[in-house]
This record gives sequence, C-alpha cells and structure tokens, in this order.
Amino acid sequence: MLLEVFLDDDKLAKHYDLDSGIPKVMRGKVSLIADVNNSVLCFPDKNYEFEVASKGYYDGSGGCNYVRRLTLPRELINDYAIDANMGIELILNEVVYRAYGAEDVSKIFSERMEQGSLDFVPKEISGVDIPSLELLITTKFSDEFYDKLAFEINSAFRVGLFTATMVLVRKLFERLIIDLLRIKYGMREKELFYSEDDCGFHSFSKLIRNLKAKTDDFKPYDFLGLEREKESFLKFLWNIKEEGNASAHSIEPLLDRNGISDLKPSIDKYSDLLIRMIQKVKDTPK
Repeated sequence: MLLEVFLDDDKLAKHYDLDSGIPKVMRGKVSLIADVNNSVLCFPDKNYEFEVASKGYYDGSGGCNYVRRLTLPRELINDYAIDANMGIELILNEVVYRAYGAEDVSKIFSERMEQGSLDFVPKEISGVDIPSLELLITTKFSDEFYDKLAFEINSAFRVGLFTATMVLVRKLFERLIIDLLRIKYGMREKELFYSEDDCGFHSFSKLIRNLKAKTDDFKPYDFLGLEREKESFLKFLWNIKEEGNASAHSIEPLLDRNGISDLKPSIDKYSDLLIRMIQKVKDTPK
C-alpha cells in the first residue's frame, strides 16, 4: 500500500537527493490514525520506516514538482487494519540512505514542526475538526514517566477530552514540584512533599505553599530568571490547581479547546523551567 506525500523541495529535497537511485527510507512516527469518517481511532506514537519512491511532474514553466510515494510497512497495516480510505498522520524525522547511513531531518527543519501535505482533517469526539499536529505540550522531558504523561495530555487534548486534559495537566505540575522538592531536600526534609500521617504526598495546594516558602533556596540555580518570574509562576500554579480541581469535580466541562490553548505558552514555559531546575539541582554538588 502506497501513501503519496508532498514534501517542500526547498527545505528537504535540495539537501537530500531523493532521486539518486540509492535505496532509501524515511523514518517517522505515526502520530494519529483516523477512520473513513476522519474520526480519530488512536494515537499510536510509534516509529516506522517507509521506503521512498519519487516521481517528477513538469509544471509547464521549466520546473519540476515531485511526489514522494512512501510504502506503508506491513507491520503498520496489520497492527491497525489500515485500508485506503483511512487517515494517517505522520511526523517524518529522518532520511536513511542504506549506502551511507542516516541523516536527521531536524538539521533542516530546526526545532519547528513543519506541516506538509494534508489530505484529511481529523475530527475530535464532538465531530469538530482538529488542527493538524496541534500539541498542548511540546516540552522535552527525557524521562519515561513525563514523556508518557505528556503523550496522554496531548492525546486527550487533541481528541477533545478537555476535562481529562486539565486533570492530567494538574497531575504533571504536581509531580514536577514533588520531584523538585524531593531532589533538592531529600528525605531529611520529606515533610515538604510527603505526609507520614497520610502515608502519601501532600495536596497540590500544600506543595505550592511549601515551594513558595523555599523559593529563596533556589536562587543559586536561578539561571532561568525564576526570581523575576516568581509571582507569575506561582499564580500560574494556583490557576492550574483550580482548573484541575474544577475539572475533576464538575459535571460540566469548564474549558473548551480555545480556553486550554490559551494556557499553552505558560504550560510549556513553566514545565520547561521546572524540568531544567530539577536537572540543575541534580547536577550541582551537594
């Protein structure tokens, strides 16, 4: 089964000769699969290799447009019972020349996510169109727990489960604060994040209050300007706490896609800040 993909030659093909005749594949992640009605079936988040074939079309003005045909791997077809009327969303990230090895497409695309051809628009559970590749969290965690949690948040957000999205975002920041306090103070001051009486971690409210009381201790690690951000950072945490609580305890959803999207810059900014602060504390000798 073949999938036609239109690539921007100015950004990719002029750097990599996809028509050289050398056997090659494009490695990429299957990020979404939709049914024949464009309704989301699943978010596989799984890597595959696609064999590349190219065909050129003259445009009548001396130029040539290329269509890249990617062969869908048998494993992908079998795993998800793919047929020709379904929608597949790909994130292509690597060109592999069998004779020369692999080259990372991000050298060209940098950190920006590039959207190529779009043959279908996936739909959330309400039937509303989902903007392609719209992610709520793009922070790089490099930790399996946080990677999986971010994947769940992005999946819930994309499919339109907004109550679940906010509950999970609340969980993300709750866990980040626990890890920051635990790594900084260890078990000698476990009362900052753990309650022996309750045999569990403190509530989000108490975690935020304890972090606020200890912000001066993090000044030596303040390479990201936490001191300048302190008030807006703490205000954001309280906001996430309140939205998460309301989402968990309300019968009706309180935020829609636009409302949650408005939080995206702060979610990325402060999750990145916390992750980098955690790493800085880890790397600093006690």
